[in-house]
Amino acid sequence: MQSITAGDDILSFLGQMLLIVAFSLSIYHIINNKPRKYTRLNDITFIIQSSPFCLLVFAFLTDADSLKLVAEYGGSELPVLYRISAVWGGRAGPLLLWASLMAAVTWIMSQLNNIDDLTLKIMHFWVTYLIFISWLLDPFSPYQGINGELNPLLQTNLMVIHPPLVFLYYSLCMATATVALAGIIQKNHSRTIHDQLLPWARSAFFIGTLGIGLGGLWAYTVLDWGGYWAWDPVETGSILPWMTLLLIIHARSKPNSSSAYSISPALGIITGVLALHATLVTRANGVWASVHAFVGNEASTLSKDPYLRIIDISDFTPVGIEVISYLIAIIILGLFSIIHLYREQSSNLLLDGEKSFFESNNYISLALLIFFFVIGIDIGSSAILVLGMVILFLMLHESSERPAFHWMLAGIVLMLYSNWSWSANIYQSFLGMIPFLIPWFLSDVEDDISVLVKPFKNTSHRTQLAKNIPWYGGATFLLLTWILLTVEIEGSNILAHEFYGAPLIGLLAIGLTLYSWGNSVTSRDGNILLFTCLLISIILAYLSDDIYLPGDPSLSVTPSISRGALGLFMLTWLIFALPPTFKKLYSTSRNIIYKLNKDGFKGRNLSKRFRLLGSNLAHFGILLLLIGHVFTTTLVDRTDPSHLVTLVKDQPIEHRGYDFIFTDVETINSSDSQYPFSIGDGYIGIIIDVMKDGEKITQISPGMLRFTTGNSVSPRSEVDRFSTLYGDTIVILDFYQSQELLEWMTFGQSEEVDRVRITVHSLPGSHLVWSGWAIIMLGSLFSLSSGDIRSSKEEE
Repeated sequence: MQSITAGDDILSFLGQMLLIVAFSLSIYHIINNKPRKYTRLNDITFIIQSSPFCLLVFAFLTDADSLKLVAEYGGSELPVLYRISAVWGGRAGPLLLWASLMAAVTWIMSQLNNIDDLTLKIMHFWVTYLIFISWLLDPFSPYQGINGELNPLLQTNLMVIHPPLVFLYYSLCMATATVALAGIIQKNHSRTIHDQLLPWARSAFFIGTLGIGLGGLWAYTVLDWGGYWAWDPVETGSILPWMTLLLIIHARSKPNSSSAYSISPALGIITGVLALHATLVTRANGVWASVHAFVGNEASTLSKDPYLRIIDISDFTPVGIEVISYLIAIIILGLFSIIHLYREQSSNLLLDGEKSFFESNNYISLALLIFFFVIGIDIGSSAILVLGMVILFLMLHESSERPAFHWMLAGIVLMLYSNWSWSANIYQSFLGMIPFLIPWFLSDVEDDISVLVKPFKNTSHRTQLAKNIPWYGGATFLLLTWILLTVEIEGSNILAHEFYGAPLIGLLAIGLTLYSWGNSVTSRDGNILLFTCLLISIILAYLSDDIYLPGDPSLSVTPSISRGALGLFMLTWLIFALPPTFKKLYSTSRNIIYKLNKDGFKGRNLSKRFRLLGSNLAHFGILLLLIGHVFTTTLVDRTDPSHLVTLVKDQPIEHRGYDFIFTDVETINSSDSQYPFSIGDGYIGIIIDVMKDGEKITQISPGMLRFTTGNSVSPRSEVDRFSTLYGDTIVILDFYQSQELLEWMTFGQSEEVDRVRITVHSLPGSHLVWSGWAIIMLGSLFSLSSGDIRSSKEEE
């Protein structure tokens, strides 16, 4: 057993003291009435709040295995970079990282004149909260006689930078929520709150796009399933706040901007709610089954409702306190967003001299609330019950003369999704819609059918419709994604996300098309083009069995719809939107170049033009990414046995246009001078020649890395690929084949291997995914750089 020296005790003691000092100083900033008075103290506070994380990083870098975390996840044999990624191998390390990044964002805020004292106090509260939870988890606990090994999947370069970027993304989401929360508490005008939180939302969106994309790249290059996105609960959780940020950023483009501004502060808070929710999903493994989750539990004895399951697994242990505290914070922040929306609605009713439906129809309103509560209880989903009650409450407190169409639509869509997600049967779903429809039926407002046809008769109304689509389409997709996440506690359902999201993807393509057209395409021509595209999409989907498509187009999504039909429907609309979107991007770029040549960088409205360029870049990038996504994900079933190929040594085996020839087995121990890896203690690879039309085009070598710790031996599949102009073909040794190779390697039988099983995924269009992501990054960077985080006044 390892002995503990006095120096080792000092390191543990120093870590504990730094946590206490950081916690105490953070508390001081919360209760201090004039936090801006001592600017030097703000600098010192940032250093001290970050010091526990820095000390833990130092302990891993120097292999101070007197600490429990270092002994369990670090090691002197790890390369320096992977010693850093080892810091987030346990529970406490990621929280200290998050606390440090939150402290950095708080320090930046303290340097800005437009950030008020209450915002800083709330930011310090979040830092205090993270430090306290970290302290409960005892990150500087001394060595307890147990040695471990860093998860092989974390021993990659991308895992050094991906988690910090994700936690920076969450920190900026919390900053966005904090600015909104402080503004709501101080009863600032919604437009003022929106202008103040917008720079933080743009920053969070940029970092989130980068972090999520790098996570997808890690999955694509390291994991043994051959894709970048699988709607894993952790992936899904991380993209939810990204969607709310997208809504905030598009507030100014909405035709009725005043209503968008009134909702924006609530969306800012919901962004923070979803950032905490994403952390909850990641750190509560007894709730959602995910390759990224941490906390274990016996899921089979727990509730099928994820939020009730959180209560089930929570106790007074540090882990239990951490998990339940996220849920409590989510509820409290959610209440503030509801308070803001209710206050905005009440204010508008007062200005208009109107009464709410609840005031005019008190007993009916109570009956509707009770009726939906009973239906929600019967459905058995706390998510649907709570959200439905909130939507109905807000709807009933809108005008009795003009029922809020957006709340009615939200309630109906919620109940529709409850059925689609198998939470409610069709009868429960139908009954749940009734309370949202009754206020509309009881109103005296005559429906103006002409509103529905105006976009098809007037180009300006058509453009207004296009600008509404990001709001209503984005919010609907956000709701769909979250509802599906609540039922994916035993694993993700990729097909559900792809199938139910397809109409919304088509709607997005239509919105980008209409926006790009502007007034350049007449109403008549536009209607003809839209009708023609609709007809083509339906015909292609119907004839999908007779059209060649890569992947697995013949496999079913539903009994009557194949992957090919779904893919062709989406591709038709996405490709339809591509030319006008590119034309819009081109004309915007030319306009900016002309203005720069004429006026230089001192021209008026230059930042506005760069934001417009950034938006057009992002629009074009998302279309490319989605087209690539259809080819690489919608059309591909990675669980289908047709992707499994058994190779017999020296015999060509044809698979989807290529001949694969297994020629040799390569075994290299870490002691060998030719060992190409800085991790693991051995490698075994399968050498395969890839032939096309009788000619060798490349040689690939999928393999397996061996990791040995004590008596424990574990493999990590090493993915290989070859690329063509059209995309990548990924070749993988699955888990079972890797285990078999591990046995051959252990017993020295690699020379006797005469056949292997590989998994082959041909992914034409994969280049579009990564190029689209890069273009979105560039666009969001333009939008970010054109703004000024120090200013609270948004340009008109």
